[in-house]
Amino acid sequence: MQKSILCAVLLGIGGVAWGQAVAPRPAAAGPVAAPTLADLKKQFETAMRDAQKAHREALKALRQTYSDSLTKLQTELQAKGEMQGVLTIRDEKARFEQAGEIPPVALVTEPAALRKAQDDWNASCQQAAVAQAQKLVGLSEKYMQQLAQLQKSLTAKNDQEGLKAVNEETDRLLGNNVIREALALVKAAKPAAPEKVATPAPVKPEPAKTEVAAPAKPLDAKGIEVGDYKFYPTGKEPAVKDLKDQRLEFPTAERRNAAYFYTLGAKVYFDKDKLTSNKHNVYDYSIKEESGDLASIPRLTLACRNKDIPEGSQLVVQYYSRHIARSTDVREERVEHIKLPPLVRGQSLTVDGEGITLYKYDYRSSYGYRERNGREYYGLIISLFDPDGKLLMQQCTPSSLIKACTAGMAAAKEQEKPGRRN
Repeated sequence: MQKSILCAVLLGIGGVAWGQAVAPRPAAAGPVAAPTLADLKKQFETAMRDAQKAHREALKALRQTYSDSLTKLQTELQAKGEMQGVLTIRDEKARFEQAGEIPPVALVTEPAALRKAQDDWNASCQQAAVAQAQKLVGLSEKYMQQLAQLQKSLTAKNDQEGLKAVNEETDRLLGNNVIREALALVKAAKPAAPEKVATPAPVKPEPAKTEVAAPAKPLDAKGIEVGDYKFYPTGKEPAVKDLKDQRLEFPTAERRNAAYFYTLGAKVYFDKDKLTSNKHNVYDYSIKEESGDLASIPRLTLACRNKDIPEGSQLVVQYYSRHIARSTDVREERVEHIKLPPLVRGQSLTVDGEGITLYKYDYRSSYGYRERNGREYYGLIISLFDPDGKLLMQQCTPSSLIKACTAGMAAAKEQEKPGRRN
């Protein structure tokens, strides 16, 4: 249903966006005046707004379809008396009503019908995003052609002022971030052209060897180990307390298009076993003192959407800290390389990084005196590389680390031993 809605709206745009359906004027009215820059600009902006509105309506229809599927599935499981499945679906319904999306950390393994509904939602959203990008690119290319035609007409008239306005509008069009992102997404979604292979000279045939490729195995519910790391199917990882969500940002609009193929999520939890706290009274005032090592450990979730992740790929995690009393004192503490198992489309895994350990000292009294020293966790840059070292995806948190993001693979770097250093 959502596809028919989207198509109907887009067809409506195509009928009016460029004035192709205008009824012919009587001959007595004289020649039709050529459209001005203002006319073309108004038509283009109207068509773009209509396309974006149609996309929002399509996403709204997809959300309703997913919500309806949860309701239907819950009813079916209630009839079967499957308590755990019903509870899982109720929790997902409540979460989805608030978020309106399904990040990797929300993907489940059971019930299987719920996971299928989640995968269907993600696939439909990606298809809608590509269709929307194609529409925006088409409208932009048509507008660019019209500007070129107008430029040719104004050149013939030697209208310098008009030419300047058209050139400025062309520059504005080419610099539009929405259009540039749409172009990148269309390019990323386009299947790669098959490589041309030279026809080899005929050779004497050898006996055929039948080799059957082993199918990709799903991650075991107990997890799989690669080197020093253990990977779990998302939703089956060990529980930890006080996980803090990390809002990941894309460093550039072009790199944002990697979300069509992969999805990355991150949380951080803090190990306070080596952090001591003391609070006591001295005469008529109180003292609170906290000191020791605090470990910050990331929990990373990676999901494949429309591309597999080959064996030998790796996540590279760059850890940053800041001085607890000087917020502008930010530095890279460690670079961790995590080799990944192969993943196919639809699979999702979760792994804990080794994290960083930082020393802190915080003394305060009820009289207002305070002394602070040491460092604290600040943020992460997380990059996904293929076996050849090509960057596939990159995100960071907070956004202030965008300036530190590069396409090259950062060399592994061990953290210095924590201690009383600034």
